[in-house]
This record gives sequence, C-alpha cells and structure tokens, in this order.
Amino acid sequence: MITKIVMPKLDQAMEKGTIGEWLKKEGDRVEKGEPILRIDVDKASFELEAERSGYLRKILYGEGETVEVGKVIAYISDSMDEAIPEEEPITVEEAKPVKEVKKVEEVEVKASPLAKKLAREKGIDLSKVKGSGPGGRILAKDVLAYIESLEKPVEHKIIPLSKIRRITAERMSLSKRTIPHFYVQVDVDASELIKLRQSLIPEVEKLVGVKLAYDDLIMKATAIALREFPILNSTFEENSVKIFPSIDICLAISVDDELVAPVMREVDKKRISEIAKERAELVKRAREHRLEPKDVRGGSFTISNVGMFGVDWLAAIINPPQAAILSIGAIKDTPIVKDGRIEIKKVMKLVLSVDHRVADGAVGCRFLGRIKELLENPYILLKDGI
Repeated sequence: MITKIVMPKLDQAMEKGTIGEWLKKEGDRVEKGEPILRIDVDKASFELEAERSGYLRKILYGEGETVEVGKVIAYISDSMDEAIPEEEPITVEEAKPVKEVKKVEEVEVKASPLAKKLAREKGIDLSKVKGSGPGGRILAKDVLAYIESLEKPVEHKIIPLSKIRRITAERMSLSKRTIPHFYVQVDVDASELIKLRQSLIPEVEKLVGVKLAYDDLIMKATAIALREFPILNSTFEENSVKIFPSIDICLAISVDDELVAPVMREVDKKRISEIAKERAELVKRAREHRLEPKDVRGGSFTISNVGMFGVDWLAAIINPPQAAILSIGAIKDTPIVKDGRIEIKKVMKLVLSVDHRVADGAVGCRFLGRIKELLENPYILLKDGI
C-alpha cells in the first residue's frame, strides 16, 4: 500500500511551508510516530512524524524548497518493490548564462609600434581606440586612456537567504503591497518611567528571578490601551474587521542579524512581574533557537523596540495579518520648552503604524496618546499588583 505524505496545514493562516531537513533518506525504514522531516514555517520549526510504518519512497521536494499546503512531498510504502505514482514537483530550470562570443575582424589601423604592443598585451581592439596623433594615428597614451575608460566588471557577493530572512522578505513585501499604512508619532517624558523601573528592579528580581525591562512596562501600557481601543487589536478581512478575542503582543527580537517575534499571551491580564518572567524566557529561547511554532503564531499586535541601538524612531512595517505595530526609540536627554523655560528631559519617541482600512488617524492619535499618558504616569500600571 502506498501512503502520501503531504505538507500539513497547522492553522487557518498557513498557506505553505519550507522543507527544513529530511531526517530520513529515500529507502530508509520508518516506524509509525518516528520523525521523518523538519518543516520550517513562520520563523519556527517542527518535526513531521510518519503516519504509519514502512519505507520512505521518492522524496519530491528537497531541503530549502517551499511547498503549498496539501501538496504531496513524499510517499511511504509497505515494501521497496511497490510502484509509486509518477508525480514530480514542477520546477523551472534557471537559464544558464551564455558566454558572449565575439567575432573580431582584423582591420588595418594607424598606430605607433608602442601602441600596438600595448594593445596586444592588454587584448585591446585598436579599431575601437580613437587616435590623437597626426591623421588620427593611435598613440600609446590613447591606448592607456581607453583602458582606463573601460568599466571593470563588478564581482557581486551572493548571500543565500536563510529561512527566517526568506519568510521576513515575503511577509514584509506582502504588508507593504497590500496594507495602506499611516503613521503617528509622539514624544514621551520618560522621567517617571525610569524612576519606577529602578524602584521595581530589586522586587521583581526577588519575585521571579529576572531583571525588569522597559519592554515589560511598555507592553503592559500597550495592552491596557488595546483593551480601550479594541479596533487596533484586529485584522482586516475582505469587507470586515475581525477583533481578536485576546490581547497577544508579539515582541520583535533581533537574533543573529535576523528578526523573530514571539508572542506574549493575554498581556492585559498579567502583572508586571509575570510579563517580565515570560518575556525573559521567550528572549532566552529565541537566542538559543529553541522557539516552537506555537511561540510565533497568533499574535494580535506587535511592539518593536529599537532604543537599544541608539535609534530615535522607526516607522515600522505592519506584521500581517495584524492591524498595527508600535515602535519604541531610545530614551535621550532632550531640551523641552515648559512655561517659557528650557528644561532637559528624558524623552522617548513612539511611532505607531496603522492599517488605514481598519482605523482612521484620529483613532491612532487617541490610542497613542493613551499609551503616552500611561507611560508618563506609570504607577497606573501597578493597579493589578507587581
């Protein structure tokens, strides 16, 4: 009996997956429940197990190839003698570069002996060199000038895309092509936020064993604002807007010059210390490349903090299918005019990117204003306790 192995559909949003690694070779004996393949999807990997025992036959897609959900990727048979369907993936053979063939005709040209010698040594066609001597005679300096004018071919370094970079490229291109973005920006006086964090660091570390980060406080403030502005905790579908049932915030993390965004679940229901503990665990697993598919799927909103790089602000691209993303800049000493006097304040810039199909500018402004209010009066964030 022949059994098809197909690219599985993990959830409603999944349309395709990438063959990460075949754990078995063609002809290998496999047992039911034994991992045979690693599939990469949405910046995470998972193992596909054999549905039954038998022999792995005719692998149709190699490692690194992306396959649509439901397509056959291999077969399992009872024995090696069974005939299997002649089903091959459609491939497009890349056109091979054709070497340029030039026909060089010998022509009589007026040139000095030294010019001819130089042309012969450098492989220069003297018929293409303009002479500056009497009667258009080509001199050595003309050959040298021609050589300098030639555009030297540039050797490009080719860097293959990693699975994460490939997925990021696809998703961000889709976002900019299909989502009409608008952006709003606000300055936050982070003075009280800094004081609160410093005072809470020892207590949070004692409670959960991790150091409190600005991201933890910002996520809590954002979750509270999303509860008050649920239209931004949504996705655009056809001619409707679907509000997500829970506030699940993706936190963008840079790992080995690549971007992953694990999900913090139901942030609005968690205390600051709980957020800190979960954030620290996800960051640790991300940097150790131990994130699972469930860790990066199902987010309803994204936060990207570029402050650690000393950047003032970032107009981020929305993470589809979400409706908005908040970027955080560095906290910097900034001159502020207050009551006619110049004061130096600790200022942090926030930039909100919003899907204009879901909400208008006024909603984005009020939402961002609410986050500013919470961060400038951060003790409100402790309403549910530490």
